[in-house]
Amino acid sequence: MSFEELEAKKSLAFVLLTLSLFAVVIPTAAAETMTVENYQVEFDVVGGTVSNILLDPDFIELIVEINSTEDGILEISFPRELLDAKFEQQDDIFFVIVEGFETEYLEITNGADRRTILIPFFLGDTLIEIIGTDALEVELEELILQPEPEPEEIEIPAWIKNNAGWWAEGRIGDSDFVSGIQFLITEDIMTIPPTESGSGSSQPIPAWIKNNAGWWAEGRIGDSDFVSGIQFLITEGIMQI
Repeated sequence: MSFEELEAKKSLAFVLLTLSLFAVVIPTAAAETMTVENYQVEFDVVGGTVSNILLDPDFIELIVEINSTEDGILEISFPRELLDAKFEQQDDIFFVIVEGFETEYLEITNGADRRTILIPFFLGDTLIEIIGTDALEVELEELILQPEPEPEEIEIPAWIKNNAGWWAEGRIGDSDFVSGIQFLITEDIMTIPPTESGSGSSQPIPAWIKNNAGWWAEGRIGDSDFVSGIQFLITEGIMQI
């Protein structure tokens, strides 16, 4: 699209938007709402439908996905706590992009808690971006300050590696190894993450678990890889805890 065509498109969009304020172009659609990050976003759309609205806090923008059936207008009202535009404590304009092109818009309500704007779009448009300067500031700070959860504890006595190696070499049988691990877990000598037990099963132990045990005994894989095999035995009911 050439620069002249782009400017013509923007001008036409602004004219369409201005006329809509006087109800010359199209009637008002029924208001709808959509929850975005626990906030209610209200919208009317003529000339299409809104399929999704989401917040991108990294780019401080609301993203509106639309299915346009003709040239139309989106009226959208959102809380300032969700998205706002400020400059030196005063209200500022939003940066609106429709299908990759900056687009003029009109703000029809500038209240204490919400801002409402009208955005024109054309047949075939699918994406509207409303970029501000503030987005969920408090919630994001709380998220950043939240400590990361502690990893699930894994504690395995070193001598168990000898048993795992002997089992992998066939020097002890499957039942002896399984019963030994069961005893260690139930007596809290060996600690693994919480695992839901399956119903009892007589199926053989998969070869990959025995291979894992041998590799673990040799130090070729870590504790978590070995424990994943033990957890598999528990969930499959081969090992009862």
